[in-house]
Amino acid sequence: MRYKTIYEQTEEFVSILKQNKDLMTILDYIYELNLPNFYIAAGSVFQTIWNYYDNKPLNFGIKDIDIIYYDSNNLSKEVEKELEGKIIEHFKELNYKFDVHNEARMHLWKKEKENKNINQYKNSEDAIDQWIATVHSIGITKENDNIKVYAPYGLSDIFSRTIRPIKHKDNSKELYDKKVASWQKRFEKLNIIEW
Repeated sequence: MRYKTIYEQTEEFVSILKQNKDLMTILDYIYELNLPNFYIAAGSVFQTIWNYYDNKPLNFGIKDIDIIYYDSNNLSKEVEKELEGKIIEHFKELNYKFDVHNEARMHLWKKEKENKNINQYKNSEDAIDQWIATVHSIGITKENDNIKVYAPYGLSDIFSRTIRPIKHKDNSKELYDKKVASWQKRFEKLNIIEW
């Protein structure tokens, strides 16, 4: 069996994502908002792929849509929440929970919500690089009407359903185990790499 190149994997990945009409509608809307350094990221992206190969509805088990952007010129929590409210209102008929975060202020959010001190991210990609698992560290965006994929650990783990921890200093075994347990409830045939 010949392995697919990263180009072939990316092409297949985008082709599958384009079939998730909800995700594409949301991506188009976020693109029109002109948010700096934005991505739809994490679960809604990789779970679409898993659902496709399980012959399930592409949105099966997707609990929320994570939207991130990076605006170091405005670290206001109120602006972030206002933007989230605007997106929720626009897509109220889709029945998703939307989590919208300015990754430039995530260090403030972590301090406030979890009493954790982390360094300020340099950009959205820096944030994605440090998320809890390789399948989770994925984002899609648009540039000039083309879908772009940011996958710092590649796409192989998503296609093979391999849950591999990212042992960054700000991550924990407890959070990883919680995420793994959640995914195991909704998806079969996962290859779990222990922390």
